[in-house]
Amino acid sequence: MGGASVVAKLIYIGGYGRSGSTLLEYLLTSHPSLVACGEIQRSFLRFEVKKKRLCTCGQTLPACPVWGPFRKRWDELKGLPVDELTLALLEWVSANYEVMMDSSKTAWGSFLVPWRLSRRLGQHFLLVHLVRDPRGVCWSSIRTSWRSKKRARPSPPIVTALRAALGWTMANLVCETFRWSRPERYLRVRYEDVVWAPHEVIETILQRVGLKPAHSRLLSEPVGNRHQLHGNAMRFKSLSLSDVKEDVAWRTEMPKGYQSLVAALCWPLSRRYGYGEASVHAE
Repeated sequence: MGGASVVAKLIYIGGYGRSGSTLLEYLLTSHPSLVACGEIQRSFLRFEVKKKRLCTCGQTLPACPVWGPFRKRWDELKGLPVDELTLALLEWVSANYEVMMDSSKTAWGSFLVPWRLSRRLGQHFLLVHLVRDPRGVCWSSIRTSWRSKKRARPSPPIVTALRAALGWTMANLVCETFRWSRPERYLRVRYEDVVWAPHEVIETILQRVGLKPAHSRLLSEPVGNRHQLHGNAMRFKSLSLSDVKEDVAWRTEMPKGYQSLVAALCWPLSRRYGYGEASVHAE
């Protein structure tokens, strides 16, 4: 692995967290020519403190065939901008894969990353703008804050909801701006459509990067092309299509006042993405 003269294409998942990026990566790795590397920015930032972290390939970080070599070269790579580190990883995997996925998204600290990568890669770059109903995103953020073992005193739910609503708006505005400036390198996907029409969504994305769909292997057993160090815990599970269900807990568990507040704060973009009082499955 490594030393490739032709650089693979890059799919960069933009948008806000808790929108289904781990599931989307899982589905896309049904194609053996595509490698999912998870939240690359987050992985690089924690290289020095997460040596024993388990990759989805089943190896620890130093032993992973994708991430291990970067551990060995970390002294020379450390300090480079995250987009340069991503490009170095892309060059490394290009010997074995035609496409690499980065699910770092466009939240705080990543606003300019899609532009930098697009400028360097040109038509080899695709921004997949992943969106989800902001009420579902905010409720997921609140639940995670409650369950977090790292915080003795989690933020009040209203603070978490407001922070998530603002983050959701900013992250999606970044993607909308990218779409306006580089429409040929942009594709919007809704979490709800990923769940309810996975074949169609995956086929569309694969076609945009020049790969033929591999439906027969959709959600098959891991074949060695999943190398995520961070993301939803589902990345370690073996899933079938029957296991994929929309997370709609916010509809019954999220207080109506919170739902109304988030809907009001995120109204302009929510309407653009088809999220009304009753979220629908497809546009």
